[in-house]
Amino acid sequence: MGISASKCQQLADIIGGEVISSTPVCTIMRLRDDIKATILGLPTRSPLALPFMLTFENNSLNLGETVLRQKEVNPMLTALRRRGLIVTAFHNHWLFEKPRLMYMH
Repeated sequence: MGISASKCQQLADIIGGEVISSTPVCTIMRLRDDIKATILGLPTRSPLALPFMLTFENNSLNLGETVLRQKEVNPMLTALRRRGLIVTAFHNHWLFEKPRLMYMH
């Protein structure tokens, strides 16, 4: 059984995000509003380009994805490891984007 809809909303409130779905998995998204990104020279605010997304099932964090500037990668990786979180993927999504965006799971 997943976490309750009210617990999902509480988690969204903590990170300033929005509940995308609460059943069967709590999915929360927040866009990075501090990154002014372009892809192929065109500005974007797409949730595909600038996500901070978390999914929770039961009482544990299952998945997360966040967009990072290159200079944020090592500090974020260090902070996650210190807290016992495991990074399972690190990659880029786009070509010709500015600034260079990396995605961590």
